[in-house]
Amino acid sequence: MLQSSRLSLQAVLETANSEISAGDPRGIGEGTLAVVGVLAESVGLRKALADSSESAEKKQQLLRTLFSTRTGDAVLRIVDAAVGQRWARTQDLVTSLEVAGVTSVAAAAQGNGELGQVEEEVFRFARLLESEHGLARALDSDAPAETKRSLVSDLLSGKASPDTITLIVQAALHPRGLRVATALDQYSDILAARQQRSVADVTVAKPLTEAQTEKLQSALSASYGRELVLNVQVDPSVLGGVRVQVGDEMMNSTVADRLADVQRKLAG
Repeated sequence: MLQSSRLSLQAVLETANSEISAGDPRGIGEGTLAVVGVLAESVGLRKALADSSESAEKKQQLLRTLFSTRTGDAVLRIVDAAVGQRWARTQDLVTSLEVAGVTSVAAAAQGNGELGQVEEEVFRFARLLESEHGLARALDSDAPAETKRSLVSDLLSGKASPDTITLIVQAALHPRGLRVATALDQYSDILAARQQRSVADVTVAKPLTEAQTEKLQSALSASYGRELVLNVQVDPSVLGGVRVQVGDEMMNSTVADRLADVQRKLAG
């Protein structure tokens, strides 16, 4: 996002967090994500609501005409806040509401002491999609919404948190131009941010022991000055060492990376 949209997103999240504190976070999350689904399917509507040439009052009136009988007041106040902001791109409006919706679901999970579980389940399902190509194709396809919903339910009902299923269904039904796995990775970052944490994607040549994982998490958290959640992936091609990515920052200490660096220097 450009700076103007980032400031607008911050304002939307402030409204969302206020509503979460005063109301039902799960209902707010599900309602906000339902609005995202409507906007994702209607180019004309999202353009109208993000149009900076129209007054906030006119856009909010349109919003209430469409949604006042379909969702709660708390959700309407969050969407009101969003359409009253200025957005550099139309899609940034929808993204802000998606972030608010996922944040609300995260708050519901947090209230039940299940946020860590939901983070783990969303991450693992995203990794499953990367290894099970048939499943990924099914969820990334243009199949009807109920077909995708049923597929996720068949796979996860009774095996994952209801909040996890809510988020996976949302990503499958409304990926907004992304692969479902990529959308879920973005959700993982939002879930981590709910606890003011960051996700560190760690790639190693072989599985870490529990003690090694705890030691690495402690060292990385100290290095970044905040608690990090480790998402550890095993990739024998790295040959040894560890590769860590936190947001846009990459730390490499694998044999494969060092060899690649030598090859680049030789080629130059």
